[in-house]
Parts: sequence; structure tokens; C-alpha cells
Amino acid sequence: MRLLQHTAAALLCTLLLAACTGNYGGDRVIAHNPLYTLTGDTLTEGGVVVTASTPHYIESTLTRERLDSIALAYGRLKGFEGSTPTAFVGGRPWYATGDGNESLRCTTGGRLLDAVWNMSLDHVAQGSRQATFDAHGDTLALYCAMSLSLAWLDPMRTMHTLRTMVARGRVVPLGQWPLEATHLAWAEAAWNVYLATGNRQWLAEAHDVIQATLNDDMLLLADNALGLLHGATALRGSDFYPSWMQPADVAQSMPLLSSVLAYRASAILDEADEELEQAHRHGTDMQRLKDAINQHLWSERAGGYAAYLYGPLISLRAPVADNLAQALAVLGGVADDDRAATLLAKTPIGHKGVTLIGPDNTAMEPYFSHMAWPAVQALWTIAAARQDNHELARRTMAALIRAQALYQSRHIALQGHRNSDLVTAASSVAVALRVLAGLHYVPDGIELHPMLPAALPRGIAVEGLHYRNAVLDITITGTGSNIASLTIDGEPVEGNFIPATLTGHHRVQAVLQAGHSDNRVTIATIYGALPATPDVVWTADSGCIVNYVAGATYRYMIDTQMSSTVSDMAFALPESSSGATQLAVIMAGRRGYGFMSRPMLITGSDSYTISLTPPPADTLAVAVNVSRSGSHLLQIDYRSTAPRCDALMVYANTHYQGTLLLPPVDTLTTSPSVTVNLRRGSNHLLLKRPATFAPVSIPVTLRIIKK
Repeated sequence: MRLLQHTAAALLCTLLLAACTGNYGGDRVIAHNPLYTLTGDTLTEGGVVVTASTPHYIESTLTRERLDSIALAYGRLKGFEGSTPTAFVGGRPWYATGDGNESLRCTTGGRLLDAVWNMSLDHVAQGSRQATFDAHGDTLALYCAMSLSLAWLDPMRTMHTLRTMVARGRVVPLGQWPLEATHLAWAEAAWNVYLATGNRQWLAEAHDVIQATLNDDMLLLADNALGLLHGATALRGSDFYPSWMQPADVAQSMPLLSSVLAYRASAILDEADEELEQAHRHGTDMQRLKDAINQHLWSERAGGYAAYLYGPLISLRAPVADNLAQALAVLGGVADDDRAATLLAKTPIGHKGVTLIGPDNTAMEPYFSHMAWPAVQALWTIAAARQDNHELARRTMAALIRAQALYQSRHIALQGHRNSDLVTAASSVAVALRVLAGLHYVPDGIELHPMLPAALPRGIAVEGLHYRNAVLDITITGTGSNIASLTIDGEPVEGNFIPATLTGHHRVQAVLQAGHSDNRVTIATIYGALPATPDVVWTADSGCIVNYVAGATYRYMIDTQMSSTVSDMAFALPESSSGATQLAVIMAGRRGYGFMSRPMLITGSDSYTISLTPPPADTLAVAVNVSRSGSHLLQIDYRSTAPRCDALMVYANTHYQGTLLLPPVDTLTTSPSVTVNLRRGSNHLLLKRPATFAPVSIPVTLRIIKK
């Protein structure tokens, strides 16, 4: 498709027109860095100028050559020499169609900012033409979009969309369930529908769906020892998991995202119980999850959460961050104030925003690399505003506006991929409503927590906002985040609260005054890369690092402890204790250690192997005698008969111990493990398939290893 290009003369006319209209109020700098400069009226980046002569049309000098250079850089990163495997399509400029939500307007006095938000509202309206919203292949991103603003802008369509995602009274999983639990994001979107409507019938319906879904996930995925959830996460690729991790290793891992979503689902159930006047039953589960996340996934050294724990015997923190999950940890209340402030201050932010995965070494524009990226910027902006980190909020907001003005305004996408205009638009509107206007919906009304940078001296006006039985026109003036005065229909109001009992049309006006803010940020000046993961070939008494780099620093990792230095490609195994030991090699880089190698499990003397005869039923009973009581590792070797996940619930002496997740595999494979508590002497084990699972695996061997 032909990319629209403007001539220099046309651009000059546009800029002259802007100058002739005087100071429109948006010409102060919102963001300035070596990559781009953004004001309320103009974005300039590397010779490209984006502006808006009116709030209904965005003009740009973006050229095909500029896009080709981005594609070439990406191709070089991926190792394509002399070719450009990535290409862009687009070029159709945005202009107001008249199909948008004409009753709702967000204005700041900056032509470009106002045009971006008009474009966003226009795209939300276009995404609302069907009975339900379309996920375009990224359901998690749609969950984020519904939670961020779609549930407020169009609660009925959001409700219908959420209902299509339910079967058998449970949320339909996004992938190979129970290998990931990201479908729990449904709960936040459902809760926001209730906050926007006050519909108690919907709340009761959603409560039952969330309860049933969470019960299933906690039963099959929760680790009895650590309290976190097992399984995969929504993110994939070599930058996120080391290459040696197979499906069983991923199923063994415990991702931050799943546990954070489970915590938030429990918190929503607790709040729903309060609204429905039911007994509170979720406080203990909430606290246990929160404690487990903060104990096992938080790193004081990094000042943030690891994306997941990994390892067959001893779980280590992965050296990568999931920044979607980290933002949700702040917003969901998992990270307390000190942790939240530290996380926001220490997570590196680049000129293009907070990356989805950290560290990130891609040259590709984050707008194109994953549809959830705009939602990540919005979530981080909201999280920063909640913690009064104005500098971080300003930077992440600017990154989102830049991507919209530069690319979305021309419908530019990767060839063969479809960017979700709806997700990006909903994310942008959320920044206007939740950060600049500071709207925070609660069950009995709206709390106002605005945050306006000095670059927007005219403040923000949100007109025509439908909230329950009222229509609100909200005007915020001044800068900062402290409310000096608040009026509703001209009458002074104490505090910062708009009650849900309002009906009809009302005017809300707030005046801000500057106050203290936490402006600590860590600027990602270059894209980092983890040290290479050692590729180790293990024997009974030695190891060999196949991809050994002379002069690099390698260390033994014995369980969770770093031991002596590995100074050669070939090395002898260190002495270990009589118990089971997890041995790996790890490589150091300039900014820390990378992933550990595929670990070797040294079982010690107390290990037991039992051949299994697959039973005709879904229950397998095994008797085992052990010489010592205590914690043991249980795993099986199995084969798959169909490309679906299987599961076996493990009981020892009638007590439930956990669930073996059995991902589909082509060959005989060792399963993830479950920790079982056994008594000395005879023990009775029962492996039972859950009723909702089909028998698509054949157990061959069972192993018991004393920890």
C-alpha cells in the first residue's frame, strides 16, 4: 500500500497555520530525549514531523525509507544478511469519521494530543460496531483493554464479550490449560463492568464464574510448598525462556503473572462478597498468595520481581522481568508502597517506553512487536501516577502518544500481522481518564486522583462521560496531583469524591496545586542482553560447555548457591551431599548473571524407581517403601497419545500433594515434579486424573527421590 507523504511546502503551511493561531496551549514540551520531542501540538523525530492543524486530522512526514530502515535493523538483529524479511503496510491517514462517541470528548488545549484522543475514541467506536469486541488473536491484550477503559466506555458490549469467554460456568482458557492461567484476567474486566454500571445481577454472575475458575486453577496449579502457581505465561520466545526448557520445564515454572492474576481475582471476590452481602472467604488465600509472591519472586538486588521461578528440584528466579505482570503487581496491591516505589524507580525505561520483557535487545519498534505493548505503557503510566512518580508517568504516557501519532495515525502494521487499533485506543483513553483526569472507580462512586504535568497548563476537560445514571462534565485545572478545591455543579465538596447516587447531567470542577512527587527513574540508555546460556553436556562425573567462551566467567550453581568458578570447557563435577542436588552452570555478564544451563539432577542414595502398568481406569495406585521420612520429589516418565495436556492429581496416604501437569510430547519424557511428604516405611500413592481431563498420556515409570 502506498504510504502517504507530505511535501515540505505543505508541512510549512501547516506549521505557519499553527503559528498564526497563536499559543493554543499545547506547545510546552511533554517529553524531550535523543530520539524525539513531543509537545501538545507536535511530535518531531529524526526529521519526521507529526502535527495536527485540527483535532480531527493528524499530518505526518513519515516516509517509506524511514520504515524500511527500521525493517532492515530488525532483519540484521535476527541474522538475515542482505535481505529485509520484515515489511510494513499502511499509509492511510486517520481523520475523524463522525462515527466516534460524539458525546465523550477529552481536550487539553494541545492540538496533537486532542487529535490522538479523538482518534482513540474513533477507533473504540469502530471496534464497537459488532455485538462483541474482537481480540484479533490476542485475548490477553483485549482483557487489558476492557479493564483499562472499554468497560467504562461501553459496559454492555464488554459484558457481552466477557460472556462469550465463558463455558461450563468457567472462563475459557487462552491456551493449553492448565499450562497457563492468564484467563484469570477476565476477573478485572468483569469487576470494572460492575464499577461502571452498579449492576448487581452481573456482579453475582461474574462472582460465580471467577470463583469456579479460580478454584480449578488453584487446585491444579498451586504449589503446595511455595504457594505460587505453576505453568506457562502469556510471553514466549528465546528472550524469555532459555532454549533448553521443554514444555515440561515450562509447566514446572511458576510465573509472576499467573500468581498476580490469582491474587487479584481473590481480592475481587472479596470485594464482591462485600457488595453482595455475603460471608468473606478469600482473605486467607489473598494473603498467602501475596506473601508467596513477595517472598519468592521479589529480588532486593534487582529492585523488582522475577518473571518466574524455574528449575526441576530447586526453583531459581529467572533473570528476566515481565513488565506487564510487574505493573499489575503494583496496581493490584501485591507490591506494598515501598516495593512499588522501588520497582517503578529501578525498572529501566527507554525512549520508546517500558519494554514488555526486560532486558530487551530487540531493534524492532515495540509498537509492532506485541499487541499488548500499548496496554503495558498505559498500565505503567497508571501505576506511576498511583505512586506519585510524575516523571515516570510522563515518560510512559509520551511513549504511548508517540507511537499513536507516528504509526497508528497512518494504520501502519507489520506485513502479515494486524495491529489492534482497539487495544491501543483503549490504552490511550485510559491514560486520559485514569491519569490526567484521575478517575478511580470504586463501588460507591468515583475518587479523583488527577496528575497533570506542567506541559498541560490548560488542564484537561472530560465532557459527556456516562457513569451509571449520570452524565459528567469534568474539568481539571492547575498542575500537580493535590486537589486544592472541588465543586459539583458549583457547590464546594469536601475531599475528592463523586458519589454513585448522582443522576442526570452534572459539572465537576477540580483545581490542583503542585505537591511532592517521586521522580526517580532508571533510563535504559542502551538495550541490554543477557549472557549466553551455557549449553552443557553432562556425564556421570563431568560436564562440557559446548558453547564455551574463553575469558568469560562461569560459576557452578549448586541448588541455589553459587560455588566455585568453572575455568575450562570440560570440568569435573563438584562433590555434593548425600541428598538430591541440582547442579548447573551459569555465565556472568556486565550486568549480572544469565540463565542457568540445563541442570543435572544428582539423586543421591535414597531414590526409588517403579515401573507402571497403565490401569484401565483414570486412577493409578502405587505402594512404595522409603527409608527416611520427609519431603520427596515425585515425577513420572510418560508418553502422549494426543496433542492435549493431561494431568494427574497426586495423593500420598490420602492427603493431596499437588498435580502433575503432563504437556503433550512426541517421545518418552520426564514430567514436572511434585513434592510429596512420605513417612518412613510403607506409603500408599494415588495418581488420579481430574474428571475434566481425557486420558491422553501413558505413564511408564514413577520415580521417588529424597530431597
